[in-house]
Amino acid sequence: MESQPARGAGPELANESDADLLVYMAMADDDPACARAAWEVFYRRHAEYLYRVCLRAYGGILGGEAGVADVVAEAFRAAYENAHMFEPAGIADADRLRLRARAWLGWIARRIVQDILRGRGRLPTRELEPDRWQQVPAIERAGGGPSAKEGLVRQAVESLSEREQLVIRTTFQWYRPEKQHQRLPNDIAADLAETLGTTPENLRQIRSRAMKKITDFIQARTAEAEMKEKSNG
Repeated sequence: MESQPARGAGPELANESDADLLVYMAMADDDPACARAAWEVFYRRHAEYLYRVCLRAYGGILGGEAGVADVVAEAFRAAYENAHMFEPAGIADADRLRLRARAWLGWIARRIVQDILRGRGRLPTRELEPDRWQQVPAIERAGGGPSAKEGLVRQAVESLSEREQLVIRTTFQWYRPEKQHQRLPNDIAADLAETLGTTPENLRQIRSRAMKKITDFIQARTAEAEMKEKSNG
């Protein structure tokens, strides 16, 4: 991801709808240059949005900006490789299509985070040629810093009690990063509370404590690694 495409790549595609851009991406085997150009337009159109909503939704559990940027980059990789799976549902209006495309990207990002929390690999995708992946522009973020490792997130989650792990994994299974002020569906919250022998109101407190533990764990391990690296240097 060190190599970035030139600004204005694929200008002839800049006014295409999101649905058409995804169609061009899906034809990568037939016209790789057009697919790459469409991907770059799609990326520039939605990357900042997806980064913002994922930072709000998952920043705490992924160790901050660096971890979120990794998930966003992986989401766009998956979108490119699975462009043929996008369903425009007959929508012609550009604004409504944009909302649908962003919801689809949010779903992909949520699946990636769920797999990280479950200790599994990321989304199963077709193999992407290295030269194409190198064309993805890096997400610009304030602060920078080392990338969060999936293994560190899994270790943080596994350090929680079984009760806390269940709350965290259930919460993120139902979380929609593109929506604000959301909560678990009432029936899911009631079932989870009954399973844990608590109340739906107390689930929020359990989640809050668990998120703080995860954040503290990641920050502590990251600080340890940085100190070790400095001492070795």
